[in-house]
Amino acid sequence: MDKIKPINFKILKKLFNEMDNEKGMLGLTLVKELEFMKTTLNKLKTAIKKDGVVTEMSQGKYSIDRANPALSQYNSMIKNYQSTVKQLNDLITDDIAKSLEDDFDEFNKQY
Repeated sequence: MDKIKPINFKILKKLFNEMDNEKGMLGLTLVKELEFMKTTLNKLKTAIKKDGVVTEMSQGKYSIDRANPALSQYNSMIKNYQSTVKQLNDLITDDIAKSLEDDFDEFNKQY
């Protein structure tokens, strides 16, 4: 099984920036949204790890356990993230994919 490569936003932005059509504009927009979602997902994941899946909520003189609100936000956003990755993947043709692999390999040589 192939190892899953992380999304390299820098390379994707460069690729879609160079495209001079609607597909390029859409791709660039999707990449920017993915970046935002990834940052937000990481913050939510940190909050869940810190506070746990169940949190305590005060209700006047007593408290109740409830699902951590960050968990439901995370679950919602991860679905949107996966959907956006699929949309972006659908925009990438075989020629573009080959270009991405070459750029990714070149990028990895630097590190």
